[in-house]
Amino acid sequence: MFDLKKEIFKEFDNVKGIERIGTDDEVALSEVFEENTELTFDIDFLPKPMMNTYIYDSYFNVYYRDGNSKHIREHRKYEKRFLKVILTIMGYSHDLYIESEDLERNHGANVVKIPTEEMGNVYLAKHQDSLAKIVLNNLGLKGRSKEKQIDLLMLLKKALRDKTEVTIYLCDLKLILLITDLYVSCLAEDERSKKFLESICAVEGLYVR
Repeated sequence: MFDLKKEIFKEFDNVKGIERIGTDDEVALSEVFEENTELTFDIDFLPKPMMNTYIYDSYFNVYYRDGNSKHIREHRKYEKRFLKVILTIMGYSHDLYIESEDLERNHGANVVKIPTEEMGNVYLAKHQDSLAKIVLNNLGLKGRSKEKQIDLLMLLKKALRDKTEVTIYLCDLKLILLITDLYVSCLAEDERSKKFLESICAVEGLYVR
């Protein structure tokens, strides 16, 4: 475990078990969520879990990847809602990190700090770089190699399409978002941030439960 991630976890000082990530007694982030059920909630397009899977699969299967144009349109309709919520709450954070195995494969680092000014094609920023230095380095991007860019929008879409997993740490908001398919597991140490996220979800017609 490298120092950047340790620094991130220090920001969540009231979350039980998070200090064990990256130690000899290591736990997974999903286990930390389970240890802090009073701080966790989910964002879904359904108001509650649907138990009758036959009805779900037959009538409202937006997950199914069979190439059916109707299913794809339905999935993308909800995908846009999730993207709007995720990008909106990210826009309110000034201490923001994103984690994904997809980043490891393509950029050699699985946790990256996101500059607050960059919300489209995000350039990799080393932890020790100041925001001012990052902005200066990103001026005159014409000659930059595309391999050094993170297409944030596409990365989030891949997560919402269940092609990768993305975790977003919004340290100043005391929020962690874990994105898998059309579903976001959340941990909020700050109740105000949870309420704020709920208000964004309500506008987009998504449920917090």
